[in-house]
Amino acid sequence: MGTSKGYIAPTTPQWSQAKRAVTSYIKNGNMESRAKAVSKFASAMHHDLASSEQFTKAAGSILSFAQAVSHAGINNALHEFNRNDLIGKSSDEIYNELVQEFTNYGNTTEDYLSAEAIRAALKELNITDLEDLKVVAPDVLLKEMLIEYIKFSFAFRYEEKIRMKRNPEETERLLEEMGKYISNELHNNLKLEDIKTIDFEHMQASEIVKRSLEDAYQVFELFYREA
Repeated sequence: MGTSKGYIAPTTPQWSQAKRAVTSYIKNGNMESRAKAVSKFASAMHHDLASSEQFTKAAGSILSFAQAVSHAGINNALHEFNRNDLIGKSSDEIYNELVQEFTNYGNTTEDYLSAEAIRAALKELNITDLEDLKVVAPDVLLKEMLIEYIKFSFAFRYEEKIRMKRNPEETERLLEEMGKYISNELHNNLKLEDIKTIDFEHMQASEIVKRSLEDAYQVFELFYREA
């Protein structure tokens, strides 16, 4: 995780506000500055939602594949996704190839962030074999992917900025505390139960992820809108 060298943040008002809020968080490191920083960051990401299109597609593909596994098993799911070449391969091989395919083999920064978020989410849910997807509820899987995506997106954009002002230990602490805050807020306040009843189709899934990502950003935006 970390900021790409040469990354230049957009200059829209939303991103300028996010930059100021993150600067305050770097300086103060307290709960209030942390909450405001992620609130302004979420607002900027929400305003720039089109930049997350690759994540919504990739996460939607994971949700669709998970449902296919749940309904008919790994081999039938692979057939449905036109990957008969992976039938008989180890779970690790299938997993790695599908994540790479769904994220365009990391061709862009957004592809890379999407892959990292998906891998981190599956690890957080202790999914070590693709058969485990059968027992993970879609809302649980989606929420974890959203959490990891927002965490990785924040760190990608701001880790280098933090390192310029803080030593390595303090940088890791600030990022860890931000990650925990993002995770706790979304675990507690993001409601996705309705998707349990949705029959995911390939074209539907990315739109479901997009709407859920907007809901996730709004969890943080409301903090300062109501303050």
